[in-house]
Amino acid sequence: MNRIEHRGGRPESVVTVAVWDDENEFNEESLKELNALVEVAGGNVVAEMTQNVRSYHPSTLMGKGKLEELKDFVRAEDVDLVVFDQELSGVQMREIEKILETDVLDRTAVVLDIFAARAKTDVGKLQVYLAQLEYGKNHLIGKRNYSRLGGGIGTRGPGEQKLEIDRRRIRADITRTKKRLARAKKIRNTGRKDRLSSKIPSIALVGYTNAGKSSIMNRLLKDGASSGKPVFVEDMPFASLDPDTRRIRLKDGLSVFVTDTVGFISNLPTALIESFYTTLEELKDADLIVHVIDGSGENAEMQYKTTRKILRDLEVSATPSILFVNKRDKMEAGRLPFLPAEDTVLYGSVKFDADFDYFFDALQEKIEGGFAKVDLHFGFDEMHRVEEIKARFPVEQFDYDHEGVAITTTLPKSYLPRYERQIRRRYV
Repeated sequence: MNRIEHRGGRPESVVTVAVWDDENEFNEESLKELNALVEVAGGNVVAEMTQNVRSYHPSTLMGKGKLEELKDFVRAEDVDLVVFDQELSGVQMREIEKILETDVLDRTAVVLDIFAARAKTDVGKLQVYLAQLEYGKNHLIGKRNYSRLGGGIGTRGPGEQKLEIDRRRIRADITRTKKRLARAKKIRNTGRKDRLSSKIPSIALVGYTNAGKSSIMNRLLKDGASSGKPVFVEDMPFASLDPDTRRIRLKDGLSVFVTDTVGFISNLPTALIESFYTTLEELKDADLIVHVIDGSGENAEMQYKTTRKILRDLEVSATPSILFVNKRDKMEAGRLPFLPAEDTVLYGSVKFDADFDYFFDALQEKIEGGFAKVDLHFGFDEMHRVEEIKARFPVEQFDYDHEGVAITTTLPKSYLPRYERQIRRRYV
């Protein structure tokens, strides 16, 4: 299958390209997502090109004949940039640029560019900059057109700073940035520890980028009698990159922390995995995860599966959760058939008071019904586990004996398997 679809353009004009071999299938949803990412990064997709090859060419990915066809189109339409959906090696990127005589990037570079523009906190900026440096040491060296560096998609660091292109300086900058990032994380983790020690339950909003998490957060702030300021909302992927945490009150007066996390994407570039997952550390501390799905989206099933995979990778898939299918007013079908029957699924819209009242009640039920009072016993060699519990949960009783220490505490039910060997009694 080969095609070029003209879309009409304006600078910075971009052609997106997808190539797949006989062992894979064409992923149209991934290409659509790349087009959306390019638009967010400031480009305008004027055409798509796709090709199925028997096997990937080691230096150019696709066949030379197809590249020549693309070169003719780039010249005729005065295209500024070609972006591949696949992750390219530095060699492939340079070889393709030589043939096309225009700038070439891949999906990773576009996502890094967006992350650089969206990062607001010190930790977020440093994580993105480190990922850009790691990527740049193999990809930016030898780029054909240095004039774009600092002035186009894939060339900007956090705060619009110019990216470094000297290999020796990149290596030195990587070392410095890692040290700065470690210091910044230490400062940020102080805030997390303060929340953990407060014994206040925590809720994390997760889901695909642009699913409506930030809008839900702001509705929670409004209905939850919170004085916290609203979080940034815009109808685009990665409107927010850094996690935002606010304190709200549920209907019975129970205080909870709610965290709006960074949105997910499919085919997360390798260079971004570590920095992206680091922004999701809050999930490991959550007592309840609210997985938000855009029920009106064409790619709802793919987005659901992407999110569930990331939750499994983070080892938080056992945490109590609610699936909130947002934008039901825009859904063609009444239900999403791929959602597991055993999950707690709510259909609604942030716009409707009745929907949100039901959602608010479900949060309260999950939080209050998701805890169990237990007696635990730890040996002296397990005191570090006792300290972990004391830092996080209310301890009603604490007694030493000749074998260790016995405590009575209230834990989330999802935590009970972790302490199965230590449980002596569970209260009804």
